[in-house]
Amino acid sequence: MAPSNLNQVFVANDNSDTTNGTLITGSTFSVNAAANASKVGVWNLAANAYLTTSLTAAVGPIQIVQTMPSGNPIASPIIDIADIKRIKYDIYTASTRHKVTLNVGNPSGNDVMVRIALRNAPTAYANYYENGTALDLSSSPGTVDFPLVGNFAAGRMIFNIDVPAGSGSGQHNNTEATLYDVIVAKLQANTTLSKLFTVTDNTTTLDIEARHAGVVFDVTVAYTSGTVAGTTVGSSSLITTTGFDAGAGNYWQVLSDEKSQRARYGNFNRMYFPMAFHEFAQSGNTYEVVQIQYAHNHPADTGIARAAELNSITIYSKVTAEDSTKADLVFLGSDTSTWGSAAVERIL
Repeated sequence: MAPSNLNQVFVANDNSDTTNGTLITGSTFSVNAAANASKVGVWNLAANAYLTTSLTAAVGPIQIVQTMPSGNPIASPIIDIADIKRIKYDIYTASTRHKVTLNVGNPSGNDVMVRIALRNAPTAYANYYENGTALDLSSSPGTVDFPLVGNFAAGRMIFNIDVPAGSGSGQHNNTEATLYDVIVAKLQANTTLSKLFTVTDNTTTLDIEARHAGVVFDVTVAYTSGTVAGTTVGSSSLITTTGFDAGAGNYWQVLSDEKSQRARYGNFNRMYFPMAFHEFAQSGNTYEVVQIQYAHNHPADTGIARAAELNSITIYSKVTAEDSTKADLVFLGSDTSTWGSAAVERIL
């Protein structure tokens, strides 16, 4: 089996320091803090102190460090500044759920079939261990696991909602508004569909939205005449889609990264974590993301990645309004103009 890169994930939750943000400061290497108050720092071995200035200002090697509630901190290998090849910073960007909006007009005397084709299931690591509800973006915190709906070997799963013509319970009464009312009622009454989607009836339009990060689906509305609504029926008949956008620094992403790297430890399997370990990703927090990639002298030092491959460190730093004035900037050197407002990438 080929070796993999050394990929480490650090999470900083305490940004209450108005000067230094989420950075560890001082000259004591091992600093303890509760998981929800964790900090991340850059230990300068030559100075025996944590950096609060530019990362590239360090004289000699460094280590990236994250506090633990007790004992020794989590730390990177010793890294020579000259070996750092890339630093990338991404601002927090909220995830956008996949959504389909129906505006299909008056169904007249046609029986209607709404067909939902589920194309993608969630693939983030948080879906594959105990806290899969983190991927439910329909509420904060989410409460619904992605349901077991079979495999996707055929490419997609198909679900149908039938709405007959006519008046009475479960029929659309030849009005667009009633059609949407019935679709909502039938979707919410279905055990599987209600776990997959939320639905919003706007009277003149209907929004069907995936609950979970990464879910992508298609919707068609067909009439008994054989016509597909939203494509050729009436100038106002529309079916529009807002695509899923993962964003950056969302809780489910931080949690997935944290857990996926923990699964590499030899004393855990990949789905369950029988030994207690602190969870640093915090529900309700949003994070900025710093990625640091550095070279290594394989096999003499870190020895996990193949020769010529880069090791990586991902740092999630809790968002705060004062980031543009705090020393979190140590990770980006002197480029302070866009911290907190845009993405930055430095190739060194």
